[in-house]
Amino acid sequence: MKRVLLVLIMGSMLAGCMSFSDRSMRPVRNSIIQQMPEIRLKKEMAVALGGGMFDFLDIITLNEADLSEVDHLQVAVYQVYPQGDDANFTDEIFQESLLAKDASLTWERIIRVREDGEHVWVFVGMNLDEQALEAVSVFVVESNELVLINMDGDLNELLEYAFEPARGHPGAYKSG
Repeated sequence: MKRVLLVLIMGSMLAGCMSFSDRSMRPVRNSIIQQMPEIRLKKEMAVALGGGMFDFLDIITLNEADLSEVDHLQVAVYQVYPQGDDANFTDEIFQESLLAKDASLTWERIIRVREDGEHVWVFVGMNLDEQALEAVSVFVVESNELVLINMDGDLNELLEYAFEPARGHPGAYKSG
């Protein structure tokens, strides 16, 4: 009986931490459409995970990765119409769309990759008043698809965790 109750509690907790809606990414999508009226974006798939999911992952991994600092992770995939046309997505379009999502952050592109058939942009959202990294957003355009990924939370903590193994070992890692 205790196991059944535990499974029911955990299942309802996790169900409340996950959504298959693109609601959280709509300001970004709407801004892109407004800036590029020649295209349409049709949702293919969306998943949004809330902070409770990451708290749960911390529990089952014994706080190994300290994921509880992540507040949200959203992924949305859109089909771009008209197909066959190379829509001219730019840094400015994505930066403006991120401001529509969260104007309190300063958004900067840190990575842009342009390969045949695939383009990737990575932006970071910084709270300059608190000198904090609060969001990372990735845009991928490939084969008439636009993939939007956004993660927000106290990302400074995650960076500290990621770089912890290198602490005290400057220059110890060499490539080649």
